Amino acid sequence: MNSSLELKSKISDFPKQPGVYQFISSGGEVLYVGKAKNLRARVKQYFGRDDSRPQIPFLMAEAVNVTYTVVNSELESAFLENTLIKQHHPRFNIDLKDDKNYAFIKIDYSTEIPQIGYSRMVESPSKIKDERLRIMYFGPFTAAYKIRNTLNLARKIFSFCANAKVSNRPCFYYHMHRCPGVCVGKISLSEYRNHLEKIAKFLQGDTAGVYKKIKIEMQTAAAHKWFETAARLRDQLKALELLSEKQNVILVKKVDWDIISQAQDSGFACVNLFKIRNGKLFDKENFVYEIPATELQKKGTTETYRTKIMQRFMEQYYQETSFIPKIIYSQIKTENEKLVSQILKSRFKKTAALILPFKGKPAALIKLGAANAGEYLKTWLADKAGNLDKINQALEQLKQTLNLPAIPNRIECYDISNIQGTNPVGSMVVFVDGLPAKSQYRKFRIKTKQTPDDFAMMEEMLSRRLARIKDKGLGIATWPTPDLIVIDGGKGQLNAALSVLQATSLQALPIIGLAKRIEEIFLPHKDEPIILGHDQPALQLLQRLRDEAHRFGITFHRQLRSKQAVRSALDDIPGVGSKTKKLLKTKFGAVAEIKKTSFDDLSTVVGEKLAKLIQQNL
Repeated sequence: MNSSLELKSKISDFPKQPGVYQFISSGGEVLYVGKAKNLRARVKQYFGRDDSRPQIPFLMAEAVNVTYTVVNSELESAFLENTLIKQHHPRFNIDLKDDKNYAFIKIDYSTEIPQIGYSRMVESPSKIKDERLRIMYFGPFTAAYKIRNTLNLARKIFSFCANAKVSNRPCFYYHMHRCPGVCVGKISLSEYRNHLEKIAKFLQGDTAGVYKKIKIEMQTAAAHKWFETAARLRDQLKALELLSEKQNVILVKKVDWDIISQAQDSGFACVNLFKIRNGKLFDKENFVYEIPATELQKKGTTETYRTKIMQRFMEQYYQETSFIPKIIYSQIKTENEKLVSQILKSRFKKTAALILPFKGKPAALIKLGAANAGEYLKTWLADKAGNLDKINQALEQLKQTLNLPAIPNRIECYDISNIQGTNPVGSMVVFVDGLPAKSQYRKFRIKTKQTPDDFAMMEEMLSRRLARIKDKGLGIATWPTPDLIVIDGGKGQLNAALSVLQATSLQALPIIGLAKRIEEIFLPHKDEPIILGHDQPALQLLQRLRDEAHRFGITFHRQLRSKQAVRSALDDIPGVGSKTKKLLKTKFGAVAEIKKTSFDDLSTVVGEKLAKLIQQNL
């Protein structure tokens, strides 16, 4: 039975419920993620003649398995689909190409003095309805520099504290007059929280509301002869007035709109978003998507994806944004407007009007947005073409320098991370056609050695990885064979890896070691290393590989160390999860202090049942 027939036979067991499905390749790669109201009916379409999407024949030629996850509703399937696409970046999905995750400004209330910073991830709201555990997010932003600029501006206008606790030592910004002094008790914590409310409004684009609030507070302070407070508020008003003058006035009416336009070129699409707040252009963002099956674009299939890209953008963006306007004007109709409305309703307890404008100011802004999207995409493609030229040059130089039989399209790099043998981990990163393929990165927790022995750890990691090629009869998912293996290290690490290769049928696999000291390239059975100039594209590509392997490995290593470091007696008590532990430590402090806490005080925070368990186990 061929793979297509095997897949088709599996579909009869699929439920007729909402869910998310994934097509998997022979190498375990997630090729496509989709959502469905009826899983069986939707996946069945891939094997019929009704689905005219041009990438389907290519997808089905590579897929050997299809899995599914059942959810309660179409809305839940949209959230899960978005999570899985961001996690795996499937080749046959429409996905963002110029940024893995959005970035957000956050105000974290879990510390004594709430902290303002940024995050790449939005945490789920805590089930514990406690003000001290609340986190507010603002965004998303597509570039980190926008966050830095916004926070710098907020600090200049309002000032905020960098210390997490009140003490007799002021934070760094207090000396620069960029902190109101909550860290040393100059203002109270309740006053500072009120101060943060103004910053939150500012980050949402409501400068008019902030201005009005500050003006009232300034008048009150002046009436009570609190001259220092009144002077500080006066300075904030002046700064807001200057900012308001710099913002472009779009409309006389103080409306809140999102204007979404699109442009396409060379198999890519750019979505331009104008954020109109209080009638002014508050921000502009651009998002680049790749249209799948780009080899088919010559046949005019680009238009097929215009509505799909708009749907994908709206689902992804409005699942994560911190604010929705009253009206969302769109250049192109979405595939499923009802689902977009459900997403908005579930996140904000209200929805926005979704309108396709044909005249007036909204239509003019749509046209302007499309022009902006076209210009941005043109620049992005030019940068991409220049980068691809460098990558192709590097790959060709690698082929010649290492005397490879062909250009190495798939390169894998391996690194070991440990401190004195503790929590040892191995990392494998993959570059395909000279670019990171992050969905194919793998991390290995070293099992056999817990004492410092990088050579033995490298042997274990490589043995486990190569088993994914040679031991196909074990029933485990196979991974593609690399065209080149790069080991982070010199002769010793290379020889350890080489011994693993020689014990298999893969002795012919090209393998090199890259030593950090002077960037020496070691080849098997050669005494003298190859040394390339630091301006050589081949060496620069190898350095990116090695640095990425080190970054990926050290991140995993730190996660393991962090988990081990924060273990406490609370971790062994059934029913005490991370959120309860955080709440207990916020309220009472260290475990020693929790032990001294009375049953009544504990039960008011976690309930009588859990309080009894805590006192019994501590």
